[in-house]
Amino acid sequence: MTPRPEPPPAASLTYAQYSGWACCWCAKSLLDVIGAVSAGIARGREGVHVLDVEVYACPDCAGHSRSRPPERRQGGTP
Repeated sequence: MTPRPEPPPAASLTYAQYSGWACCWCAKSLLDVIGAVSAGIARGREGVHVLDVEVYACPDCAGHSRSRPPERRQGGTP
């Protein structure tokens, strides 16, 4: 299994990517995409301000096919 790549730095993201509306890697809109997944935390700082934010990836960039949704965890609260 290949390691998941790190998300781009927070300062290099567009407003839509930073807001979670677009894929952090290809900038494709996630507003009408099924199967978007968390890509991790984009890290950044501007002076004393921390810009860290959770970013999301489209199914193509995340490695999931559109015909097969990601597996769901078993147990716990739905």
